[in-house]
Amino acid sequence: MIRPALAVLTGLILVASADTRPDTKPEPADKTKNPPADAPLKLPKEWDPKDPLPIVKGNCVRCHLTAGRELTAPLRDFARSVHDLAHLTCSDCHGGDTENDATAHESEHGFIGTKMSAHMAACASCHPSEAKSFATSKHYRDLSKGINRDYPVCLDCHGNHDIGRPPPGFSMTNVCSDCHKKFEKDFPLAAAVVAENDRLSKVLLQVHAKNKDAAEPTPAAFIREVAKVRVGTAKLMHHTDKLSADETKTLNARAHKLADSLEEWLRTQK
Repeated sequence: MIRPALAVLTGLILVASADTRPDTKPEPADKTKNPPADAPLKLPKEWDPKDPLPIVKGNCVRCHLTAGRELTAPLRDFARSVHDLAHLTCSDCHGGDTENDATAHESEHGFIGTKMSAHMAACASCHPSEAKSFATSKHYRDLSKGINRDYPVCLDCHGNHDIGRPPPGFSMTNVCSDCHKKFEKDFPLAAAVVAENDRLSKVLLQVHAKNKDAAEPTPAAFIREVAKVRVGTAKLMHHTDKLSADETKTLNARAHKLADSLEEWLRTQK
């Protein structure tokens, strides 16, 4: 904070300068430079001011916020997602120039856009244990050999911008059933795990809606247990063909108990 005396002295200097150079005009703004990082964001008309914005408000957020339609929607999805809460930014996954808007999408700054193989490699670089586990699954395909949509990739189950914050009505059972038409009959253990996690996800969405103004919408008392259930589920589901009845039963009991506790939390909120 500027001390009062210094502020007065600065003001006197500015007045004196103005008196001796009355024709001096401010230099025009350099339009090639990005606005300061803390510059106010311009919200589009359709954006509810009560809706959260991404925590890190870099040049991607500033431009895409007013770009419209499919270019703005990812910001709404990303806000309060797992990656947003971890303070990741658009460029952490998409690459690009974070300093200058004019070259934000240039390949020399590592911009990869929506190239699927590059994004799956990025997922694996941050989540190596999950990637290693998934590589043993029947669902796995080496994307360096080409994209084959008969095989699921990370975003098919986890989403992309809305990871950890799926849209209303989302269900993993529906995702699995897209390919496995008799999912519950053919894969009863996997179906049981998915059903319990669908219930947990539904309750978490209600909790987050109730607690939406909090920086972390999952109540502190439940964060660790949610993480443990998610990790346990991932270890089983990434293998798919290595599920055991005992492991499935233990994990489902834990997910069920957690969902019950979260529902009790909801009942105590006004």
